[in-house]
Amino acid sequence: MKKLAIVLALSLVAVACKRSEQAATETTGSTPASTTTKAQTRGPQPPVQIGTEVGATMPEYSATMLDGSKFDLAAKRDKVVLLNVWATWCGPCRFEIPELQRLHNEYAAKGLEVVGVSVDESGVEAVKEFVDKEKMTYPVALDPEGKIATLLQTSVLPTTVLIGKDGRVLWKKAMVVTENDPELKKAIESAL
Repeated sequence: MKKLAIVLALSLVAVACKRSEQAATETTGSTPASTTTKAQTRGPQPPVQIGTEVGATMPEYSATMLDGSKFDLAAKRDKVVLLNVWATWCGPCRFEIPELQRLHNEYAAKGLEVVGVSVDESGVEAVKEFVDKEKMTYPVALDPEGKIATLLQTSVLPTTVLIGKDGRVLWKKAMVVTENDPELKKAIESAL
């Protein structure tokens, strides 16, 4: 009976933590996962969904590239962007690098831009060294504060989103991008 009471108490604490963590995420001042706005044009317009779920328009996001230049997602509206959130210490992230590199090599000339966003706190030099060692030729941005993870509302690394030329999220996955993923390939090819 005492064990049952302890299990129930721990279950209540776990549920409370999840709710408070979610509420804290919502009040951090970051863009919420999904909001709706109406265009200021003549006649009724369908609402534009802003968020990070498939079908929504990706919110604004910027970071600093490894070379010190600014990465601004909104400025990439002429390209299809595969945005990959990763870290050097993440085993699954390391596993998917060859596939991301292959996608970059195959589709860059057609308008796909693979962009890795490192959430490492170890600094620019450590990430540069890792990128060189792994022979990653696609662009890499640094986000040691994890703003992108907050924006995507994920604590899972890697997390990857495909964003179309119109800024809409076309595909999203919170785990490893596997070799020749048919859903991702279809989404990329139809977006290009």
